[in-house]
Amino acid sequence: MKYLMVTSIILLAGISGEAMAIDCSGGTQLKNTGGDPNVVANAISGKTVCAISGSQKWQEYHQSGGNLIDYKKGPTDPIDKTAKVGTWSTSGNGGNSVVTYNYGSGGAYSYKIHLSGAQYTFVAALRPPWM
Repeated sequence: MKYLMVTSIILLAGISGEAMAIDCSGGTQLKNTGGDPNVVANAISGKTVCAISGSQKWQEYHQSGGNLIDYKKGPTDPIDKTAKVGTWSTSGNGGNSVVTYNYGSGGAYSYKIHLSGAQYTFVAALRPPWM
């Protein structure tokens, strides 16, 4: 289910802001290089990605070190409290630079990140064979 939510819109994302629709082909892809292998990680580490897919919305905080945290209703809410939902990591160089999200039994998914103005767009790096 998480894959469907993420890939149906490919994370219309604003880093710590409102999600907005952006042309996925536009903007500049963030690319790791030999001189700076952390371009992608530096763009999202310590930040929250806000996403929307249909009527579903979610926010995932990218903890430095790789944990992916869903804030939900906060750490003290008795029913829907903050929880680790997976991990994130970056890899690749140049046009192959990606962020990979691993949701355990929910699967792992990789995205290229494009920057247009102050908005980031996450574009699926690979599509599964059934799509």
